[in-house]
Amino acid sequence: MDQPPSYQPECVPMTGNTYVPHEDPHGAANFQHTVVLGQLQPVVPQPKDHIIWSLCSLVYGNPFCFGMLAVYFSIKSRDRKMVGDLEGARQHGNTARCFNTVTLTLVILGLLFLFITYGIIIKRLIR
Repeated sequence: MDQPPSYQPECVPMTGNTYVPHEDPHGAANFQHTVVLGQLQPVVPQPKDHIIWSLCSLVYGNPFCFGMLAVYFSIKSRDRKMVGDLEGARQHGNTARCFNTVTLTLVILGLLFLFITYGIIIKRLIR
């Protein structure tokens, strides 16, 4: 079984031209080195947009549309962060956090009022 001789890639002609590999006269391999020097940049914490909290405020309790406002400012914060305006993103994130806090407080107070009222009504019906 005759097999064709194996050709090395550096000896195979390409488009009719012969390829002659560049060899170092000393026999050493040629390596290119690249050194990149840079200054360390300070780590700036990314502002939080509170999008998950805002979506929960919108879905699970939305008194006076504060949850919707929280989602709006969370999206604005995320957009500002993508543009590179970190201070604007931080301000919109803080506004979203305030709306989320107000929403959570109103939902908790509303549920507390509902449970107390329900308990009083049940107590009066049992007598």
